[in-house]
Amino acid sequence: MAFLVRSPRPPHKLLRDRRGNVAVFLSLALLPIIGFGGAAIDFGMMGVYRAKLQAAADRGAIQAGRELRLAQMGKASVVATIAKTYAAAALAGTSKLLENVAVESSLLNNNAAVKVSVTATYKPMMLRSFGLQPTLLAATATATSAGFPVCALALDPKAPRAIYGETQAQISAQFCAVHANSKDKDAIYSQGSARMTAGAICSGGGVKGKFTPTPISDCPPVSDPLASRPPPAVGPCIRVNEVVSGGTATLSPGNYCGGLKVTNGARVTLSPGEYVISGGPLTVDGGSSFTTNGAGIYLTGVAAAFTFGQDTTINLTAPTSGPMAGLLIYEDRNAPAGQVHRIRSDNAPTMLGTIYLPKNQLYVETNKEVSKASAFTIIVANSIFVTKATNLVLNSDYRSSSVPVPGGLNPGYSYLSH
Repeated sequence: MAFLVRSPRPPHKLLRDRRGNVAVFLSLALLPIIGFGGAAIDFGMMGVYRAKLQAAADRGAIQAGRELRLAQMGKASVVATIAKTYAAAALAGTSKLLENVAVESSLLNNNAAVKVSVTATYKPMMLRSFGLQPTLLAATATATSAGFPVCALALDPKAPRAIYGETQAQISAQFCAVHANSKDKDAIYSQGSARMTAGAICSGGGVKGKFTPTPISDCPPVSDPLASRPPPAVGPCIRVNEVVSGGTATLSPGNYCGGLKVTNGARVTLSPGEYVISGGPLTVDGGSSFTTNGAGIYLTGVAAAFTFGQDTTINLTAPTSGPMAGLLIYEDRNAPAGQVHRIRSDNAPTMLGTIYLPKNQLYVETNKEVSKASAFTIIVANSIFVTKATNLVLNSDYRSSSVPVPGGLNPGYSYLSH
């Protein structure tokens, strides 16, 4: 029987066949390269996602911080919900590499600050095969509410140019805030050489123009601080179509039906109390002077708007008590739309108190400073328009006067403090 036996390969050929060895060596050499590359990718991605978590925490905190006044009114749960909603929205669409995303919020410092914490687990892409376990990522942000009381508030929620300046007009509100509720892209707007300086400037929509400091946009609305203030009683007419022409006169409280006109250089003083101007305008012109010291004026009915002419002298001080306490002028909330109130006086140094015009627009059209001598002046109007060379000075020295300030005008403006 014959057997076929292969002879072994010559030794010199065995030494030359290294192809398998090379493949093994290359594989071993690539392992650390792959590991380092994978580490770079995964640690880089962790940095990216930490930044995303921080941005989400920041957004939740700043938005909730703008609503801290709700917490101070006993609505802490609303603020917490706002924080979580905005933070979660900022993470919407985040890669599936994050798991167990959680958002928590808490109120600090007697509801004067809000803290937002965001956590998530990162699943490694490359280093999972090398035993790297999912990694916990975390970010926190704290927003504090601190700011200026509002001294100019435009209530209209939609109007373009709800607060508007043109020509050389100025609004000077160094230690208080100017706020427009409107969501319009030009809610606060100035053109020409007009400018605005305030402790804070806040728009529910957008801004355009010259402002100091840089305005805050997308601000939550400030509720009408006088919405619950009842109007004074409207009694029977004590005067009808009253005109004071020349001379000196001191008028008594009551209902001036058909309006009141002060003209021809008259010097008129209103005794303390409540004055109702019904069914007609309040007009001061012709070089006249008009003074109140503890008198409040309520405007109601068709054509019940006020105009202070250019060559007049205006000095107004609000009552310290009674239904018109703190209010210089109060427009009926049911007044017809389209009525315009005008301050044109070049000599109106004192307007101590609050001008409340919830339904219509205030025009300030002078060539001089307005209300500069007042301890404080607050304007709450549907919209506010300043033009010509007006310098509307809104002081806020509340402690130096016994005239009360309406509540609800200190919402605060939030800033990150993490």
